[in-house]
Amino acid sequence: MEKNAESMYEVRSVHSDKESPVDLLAERPEQGSNFLAYANVVCVVAGTGTLGLPYALRMGGWIGVGILILSLLMSIYTAILLMKCCYYNGKYRLSSYQEVGRHAFGTPGLVAVWFFHTSIVLGAPIMYLILSGVEMGNLIPSAGLSDKAWIWICAAIVAVPFVTMRTLKEVAVMSIFGALATVVLVAVAVRGSIMDMANPSPTMVHNNVILANLPTTVASISICFGGNVVYFHVEEAMRYPKSWNRVVAAALATCSVLYLATAIPGYMAYGSEAKSPILASLPQDITTKIGTIVIIIHVILAAPILLTSFALEFERLFDISVARRGAVMERVYRTVSRLAIVGVCGAIACVVPFFGDFLSLLGAMGNCSLIFVMPVIFYFKLIGWRQLKAYELVWCAIIVIIGVVSAIIGSIDAVKALKASFDNYNK
Repeated sequence: MEKNAESMYEVRSVHSDKESPVDLLAERPEQGSNFLAYANVVCVVAGTGTLGLPYALRMGGWIGVGILILSLLMSIYTAILLMKCCYYNGKYRLSSYQEVGRHAFGTPGLVAVWFFHTSIVLGAPIMYLILSGVEMGNLIPSAGLSDKAWIWICAAIVAVPFVTMRTLKEVAVMSIFGALATVVLVAVAVRGSIMDMANPSPTMVHNNVILANLPTTVASISICFGGNVVYFHVEEAMRYPKSWNRVVAAALATCSVLYLATAIPGYMAYGSEAKSPILASLPQDITTKIGTIVIIIHVILAAPILLTSFALEFERLFDISVARRGAVMERVYRTVSRLAIVGVCGAIACVVPFFGDFLSLLGAMGNCSLIFVMPVIFYFKLIGWRQLKAYELVWCAIIVIIGVVSAIIGSIDAVKALKASFDNYNK
């Protein structure tokens, strides 16, 4: 189906052809500001890979900086294409990424998006609970609590805003603090890297390009831009939806600045000896401990954003709304379902010994597919490739190829890590 780009967001009333067109991107006075949307995107995206980027440069060399900038440009472009798909028919706004998949390819498209989407919006909070629980245990060993106990404590903390705040408009307030936490974390990493530059390791080396590791570097850096699992709900909570292109571009550019500020000094200081996360390479002083605390704050604030994205889809599926259930029962159903979601995440975080490897496998496939491949394919199917100029078609082809290669290589690496974890566990 192809539509003129100018009429994509408008539709005339079915009652009369003489009536004015309805602007689906009109101002929504009851929704949040552009800044809250910007902070939402930064909080979710920047936390996905900031501390692992010096290690990514260690794997591939200085060319990783160029790969990071390329990933930024691709991510902005596909985020814009994806939101155009949301309004493709001019009659109503599609409510989710899954709906876009269904409109494009029917049930197979719906199932594909649902699988990858769910693996990220549930898998990432599970990993956040594991990370925060372990780090809390390391920071407060005198408490005598096990990692599992700390995980459940962190799950209870996450549950409070997740249950009490219904939509991303309310949760977005927390994302401002999450975004600030990311900035502090980057400052800690930069400070430690600069300190260690004065005393470099004699065995440390820097490389421009390591061809053998280049595919893995591409996959690792591409995953750092995973955020479109919440884009639909972020845009839905915007007062000025027409500002989406500027908001997402500014947010992803901010994330890239944070990435570069961490990656370049980190690789300069540690080179071939950089570790992931980079905090393991930094001087183990009070500032690094502050960085650890900031990590805990960040992931606890980011988890409700991802969980809310999943919960909104769940509640739409089961029609948990005030109109359908009434004000009281809607709150009851919503509270019970969200507590159950947090409980499942906490249980998995406690009982799966190496869940991170499973998440890496799903994340490599899911992030690269959802960020790069699917937005282009869905746009071609719903709106039409003839709407794009020749250079845009070439650009789309490059994005899809990089997305597919990143997904394959990242999945292979995750399978190897999973096998190693099983071997170690059996021993």
